[in-house]
Amino acid sequence: MLARSSGLRGTARGARLAILVLWAALPLAVLEAQTDARDWSMYNCDVLGARHNKGETAIGRNNAARIREKWRFPTKDSDPEIGVIHATPIVVGGYVYFGTATDPAFYKLTPNGKIRWVYRNPEHGPAPAQPQDKPGEEITRKLRFQMSAAGILGSALVTEDTVFFADIGGWIYALDRASGAERWKISTRSQAFPGAHVFNALFASPILAAGNVIFAGGALEQLMAGGTSYQGSTGRGFVVALEPKTGRIIWKYDVGPKPEPLVPPITIEDSWGQHVFYFGPATSTVWSTPSFDAESGTIFFGTDVNTAPRRPTQDDPRLHTRESCAVIAIDARDGSETWVTQINPGDVWTNPMRAYDPKEGRYKDQAIGDTPKIYAIPIAGVRTKVVGVGCKNGGFYVLRADDGRLLEHTPIYTGPPTYPLVPVPDRRMLALPSSIGGLQTGCATDGKTVFTNGIDALRLASQATMAESGVPPTGGRVVALSLDARAERWRHERPKVASLGGPLPKPIYYDVGDPVASGIAVANQLLYFTAVASGKLVVLDAATGACLKEVDVGPVWSGPSVSRGRVYLGTGNTLFNPGDFEAFFPKKYTGVLYCFGLPGEDEVGRLGPGKE
Repeated sequence: MLARSSGLRGTARGARLAILVLWAALPLAVLEAQTDARDWSMYNCDVLGARHNKGETAIGRNNAARIREKWRFPTKDSDPEIGVIHATPIVVGGYVYFGTATDPAFYKLTPNGKIRWVYRNPEHGPAPAQPQDKPGEEITRKLRFQMSAAGILGSALVTEDTVFFADIGGWIYALDRASGAERWKISTRSQAFPGAHVFNALFASPILAAGNVIFAGGALEQLMAGGTSYQGSTGRGFVVALEPKTGRIIWKYDVGPKPEPLVPPITIEDSWGQHVFYFGPATSTVWSTPSFDAESGTIFFGTDVNTAPRRPTQDDPRLHTRESCAVIAIDARDGSETWVTQINPGDVWTNPMRAYDPKEGRYKDQAIGDTPKIYAIPIAGVRTKVVGVGCKNGGFYVLRADDGRLLEHTPIYTGPPTYPLVPVPDRRMLALPSSIGGLQTGCATDGKTVFTNGIDALRLASQATMAESGVPPTGGRVVALSLDARAERWRHERPKVASLGGPLPKPIYYDVGDPVASGIAVANQLLYFTAVASGKLVVLDAATGACLKEVDVGPVWSGPSVSRGRVYLGTGNTLFNPGDFEAFFPKKYTGVLYCFGLPGEDEVGRLGPGKE
């Protein structure tokens, strides 16, 4: 692989050896293609999936307690409202880029928080009018700020001249960075798109790899599949490479075999009822943002569950396919498969099904949504490239990057979804498994330590009946691990929240856990993240886990980004059920983009609102 990427041939053994020695002596980070190191230009900050801004030096452990709000958009008490911001904001040269999940739109703000441009897909209709305090306006406002089928739940990729992003309505966009004008857009639901599906959706954020822009998505059928009113599933997850200037499809990788009619249909029965599947096998949308190793030319990503079973045979009685709940490596040049390592076999699940199988002692919906992070560790004295990734079963996994062999994982809880926990979990367990628990996405590394976020929601969707399963999370934490996942360095446990509930005379739940569901941002030996139940931005010392700062921001799901001495964060939350009656997390259907920094003038303040 090294010889191919550097243009050497088989006879140049000495030169290859010299390059290998040089690589072994250098940090892995220098091998990636970098833009300005101070920017946060994509969801994970870099293509390695690290979520680490190496160029940030202004805010450190000695002054982090002094950060304060520099500005917010919209401003306090302003008439305009914007939708919920669920994804990590992107910041390049002090300009901020983000989309909204409700009232879907994509915004570019100047370094002082003013609108530079706003884009709305004309296919979704005209922009809604702002409230005017007229009769019936409140009903219109509520409809406008409900969760939208065209919502933007991923972050953008910002290059020298283009902004790339996608929405859960199946659209992929490329906008002119300066003006916001459309360069091109593609509907993955239109017949022109290979393997088009009416429920295609894109949650993952784009990256650049081998000169192409990479998107991941697929059919979001688990909301209906296996239910009485839907005779799917007929879709698959995918990763697609597009030519940046035109949107031309270079290649497309589909997850698993193409679904075919199941005649007769296959019925899976659990304590929640019978679930009938007319097509299969099917795989859900890929919501793991991919990573890219330029040295080997390899793209890595995680996959979701089987949303419909395969037809079992006498020789192979499995209902699942090998590509579900797996980490997959593909060649960035043509999308060909390099290896597949399945983390959770047997995971055939949709929303109408119970998320725990008591007969097999198996938790369901244990997908890999976290980005596989690329770094190196010593193995038998040899510096070896690996990928480390979190899973919804609560484990962090380390695999060889060249062949996918599993090297290590943290302890996993396998007991039933009841308290007290039996057996007693290993003290190094990172989070409990569940359909919204474990390590969702957004783990990080600075190349020396891995930092994991966590959600304990063991009883949610896992009890014998659906009515018994509406149980809120019980905990959340951030844990620092060695790169090989064998040693724990510290853990930050979030304190319980006294009560949560909707607009009722009294709270619905008491003594609720405070999940860490957002992506973690690492910069200048500090960690930044949000806690969902308490609605706080939290800053920790990366070396010790000591809490240096907490800021109340209200209902939140977005993870922060850090750039040029500023911390950026979007707020609002509609997950997972856009109704106050659920109340697992505080809800707010409008959003605010916050910018925090140190008091006084700083680099971004000197940039001002001028032209790029």
